[in-house]
Amino acid sequence: MKLSEESLSWAIDHLNKFGDTDLFPKPLEFNIIGDNKGDVLAKLKDVDLSSYKFGSTRRFVVPKDTISYRTATQLDPIDSIFLTAIIYEYGQKIENNRIEPTENKVFSYRFNPQDDYSLYDPDISWITFWENCKTKAEQYEYAVYLDIADFYNQIYHHTVENQLIAAGFPNQVIKWLIGLFESVTAKVSRGIPVGSHSTHLIAELVMIEIDNSMLLKDFDFCRYVDDIIVFCRTEEEARIIIYKMADLLDKQQRLMLQKQKTKIYSDMAIFTNHCNEMIQDQPINSQEEEILKIIKGKGLGRNPYEHINIQELNDNDLKYFTTEIIENIFKEYLKGNDANYTRLRWFLRRLSQVGIATGVDFCIHNMQKMIPALSDVCHYLISASENYQADWKLLGDIVIDRLGSDLIKSNEYFQLSLLNLFSKNKDLNHIIKLINMYQNVSPSLRRKIILTAYINKSASWIRELKESYKTMDIWTQRSFIIAISCLPKDEKKFFLGDIPNDDILNNILKQWAKNT
Repeated sequence: MKLSEESLSWAIDHLNKFGDTDLFPKPLEFNIIGDNKGDVLAKLKDVDLSSYKFGSTRRFVVPKDTISYRTATQLDPIDSIFLTAIIYEYGQKIENNRIEPTENKVFSYRFNPQDDYSLYDPDISWITFWENCKTKAEQYEYAVYLDIADFYNQIYHHTVENQLIAAGFPNQVIKWLIGLFESVTAKVSRGIPVGSHSTHLIAELVMIEIDNSMLLKDFDFCRYVDDIIVFCRTEEEARIIIYKMADLLDKQQRLMLQKQKTKIYSDMAIFTNHCNEMIQDQPINSQEEEILKIIKGKGLGRNPYEHINIQELNDNDLKYFTTEIIENIFKEYLKGNDANYTRLRWFLRRLSQVGIATGVDFCIHNMQKMIPALSDVCHYLISASENYQADWKLLGDIVIDRLGSDLIKSNEYFQLSLLNLFSKNKDLNHIIKLINMYQNVSPSLRRKIILTAYINKSASWIRELKESYKTMDIWTQRSFIIAISCLPKDEKKFFLGDIPNDDILNNILKQWAKNT
């Protein structure tokens, strides 16, 4: 079975615009694929899903705060294209089986592809979820807050398969999806990729029967992914709901509630205040208030994962994003012994949506103070790196120093995020120091160093790596194929001719490198 050219084309545009995950830098391969879309489509539209071999995934431990974390996955770029194309082509079949949005019960990832190549309805969001919870709270005396423990990693593949069959997915597509998930989890029958935009709808798929069971039990509830709030009249009823939900999740999918987050609200004023905190901005000063107004005005207020191009900000907008203003807000959140890291992380995420770079210097210079928010600092640095235009040399010296700290070295995601700065801007010329690090770092970091050498046109060092190509992992090999494009025409042609033609993406990159 083959996917339609329209779906594959849409998937390429989606991934080129939004990247393949919420958590990692967009692989350079997607830029190359987008620039050579016609040739890529000619190859992909003839691929039979039944004979397709999955590529190599990358897994990283991504901290959520100082003590909790999640394991996130980055799929092979071609796998990401096929997965996104499948969801685009067949996602409506999943949506048709879900509780209607008009019921105001399920608010997460409502499938509705947009003209801007986003997958989900922007008008039904996390904010909508809390607005409806607040409205329902007026009618009840109790609210039960429930959270499914480690939800994405505990999703049972057999449940996914059954729900895909019920939704009417073609058999070959079902086999492909289950095969992909098994390849990611090393044949363990639980877990779907964390971080991929497309797998959000798969998570919603497995919640269909749980949603339906809650309806049959006559629960008045609101749900956003694994956050479930059920409303009731008495404390006894609230406790019964917890027991029934624990039983329901166990019997349906062997899922468990997260004990730390399970809570009964007996004072609805407190619950309403919690809803308001989720809905309303809480700026620390008038400057942040103006920034948040601008972000909302650009349509980002209701979707914390949406992004815009910085060029969409006019001169009047930009005057609120100066270095002085951004650094003043950071300082306010870090002030004293009671630094507000929760709000600091929230503000960093808003800056990440815009990609504004005026906070980069502060984050680098004050990284030790921002350690509890370090994962969000790294995410912000990734989003802002392409727009940073100050003294890269000085910044680079500091980043190199930070890379040597025990804390940063303890987590590959932190290292990857910082090294990404070097691979995005040739003005950050620290290639000699990075080359000296090359032999002592992991493959994912070697890939970043090779890409940095590529943008710095360090042909002599790139040439030295040719003999080690066969020992590289596939992600590093692809970075090397990209880097080899800066060598003389005959030299790269000779080397590229020795690379086997057994990998779709390698072939795409080889052709690009020859022509570049």
